[in-house]
Amino acid sequence: MKRLFDILPADFFKPLTSKYRQEYADCIMRLFNAFKPEISYGVGREIVVKELADYFEVDDVEMSFDDETFVSDAREKANGVIAMLKRCGWIEYEQEVNHQINVVLCEYAIPVIESMNRVIRDEEAEYQGIISQIHASLQNEELYTKPYELIIKGVLENTERLLSELKKLNASIKRHMDRQTNDMGADEILDHFFDYHQNIGSKAYLRMKTSENISYFRTAIIERIERMMESPEIMERAVAGYMEVEETEDSDQAYDQVIGILIDIKSSFYRLDDIIEEIDRKHARYMRSAVMRARFLLATGNNLEGKLSKILDMYVRELNDEIQPDLETLFSLYPQSYVSPESLQTIPVTKKLGTVSKFSDDAGMSEEERQLYKEALRMKNRSRFSRKNINEYVVNLLDGRDELPVTEVPVASRRDLIRIIYISIYAGNRSNNYTIKRSGRQVEMQGYSLPYFDILRK
Repeated sequence: MKRLFDILPADFFKPLTSKYRQEYADCIMRLFNAFKPEISYGVGREIVVKELADYFEVDDVEMSFDDETFVSDAREKANGVIAMLKRCGWIEYEQEVNHQINVVLCEYAIPVIESMNRVIRDEEAEYQGIISQIHASLQNEELYTKPYELIIKGVLENTERLLSELKKLNASIKRHMDRQTNDMGADEILDHFFDYHQNIGSKAYLRMKTSENISYFRTAIIERIERMMESPEIMERAVAGYMEVEETEDSDQAYDQVIGILIDIKSSFYRLDDIIEEIDRKHARYMRSAVMRARFLLATGNNLEGKLSKILDMYVRELNDEIQPDLETLFSLYPQSYVSPESLQTIPVTKKLGTVSKFSDDAGMSEEERQLYKEALRMKNRSRFSRKNINEYVVNLLDGRDELPVTEVPVASRRDLIRIIYISIYAGNRSNNYTIKRSGRQVEMQGYSLPYFDILRK
């Protein structure tokens, strides 16, 4: 069996492991792209030098090709890169009849560069496309004249590619989960969540579960595989094709190999459920982990914005309950202590279970008391700073007017000042009957400085 460095030169990967690996990788990709319009992977050396010199006109890093002399000229660097790639076995020279020197990509370097290109582009497989190719090959009766060459070989390659792409999707979900660390803030987690949802969840995963459901053709594919294995005529032609393509003279060994390939293909399609189940499990775990982590950080944030939000929220609750204590001593806008996730101390969790000795003999609430309690709750709800209540308050303030300056909003208490804040906060809601027009200047109201704005009827 051949081994990798029986084919590749010993220093083949040296450019990609040097201190200038990024420059070498960029140059290799530019060379590959320069060969695309040509009829072969070869082009004149001067064209290659110009292509790389154009790259180094932008990349002004100094390079050394002998660890002693550093060069900054773009053309010198281009010539140095070409010499290094030739020395390491990426390219070779070819002389034309007119004595022109061409730079030619070595044949073993081409699949390596194509793989690099796929990694850079981060392309996703079209799962349905792969399976439909397998299905079409197996359904085409004309191809059964040469079943190994025209069907089995291609079906095996596409099946291996399908499994590889599904495993890559599985690995990508794990990688995104690994990035979900305790060092992320709530905003980073949300950004990471939406990036994952857009690039993984909504694209490859969603297509796999809907339009590109890989189980769509599975039954027909397995039936065709079993038909091939049970048909002596098809197997005879498949064994003959295997012996010709793989250059073997042992028919029994060829038969075993063909049967083994067909069984592997069939088993692979049965294994798809296990792979998809694992992908589903990781996908759900990641989504749940991201949401729970973000909710936790948003609820217990230690930044200034989070503390201000907590203060305002508690202050409003206290006002709604008509309690006016001196709150200034209860809060501090400075970093607070918190239990570190790296702490070795485990937070104890206790749970006490008690038994009920007896039911209370109290008669409970009377109907009159219940009605009074409901009315008290209704009054309390009407006084809350909800979006609906604020919208109704502003509509009553406008009273047929199309515009009202904020200075005309009645302010008799701190509660009225907070209501103005909520008028500004809820102004962007599309369900409201009003909006505001900001001016950028400040206005004094009851000893407080507030941004001036006009309230406009929609």
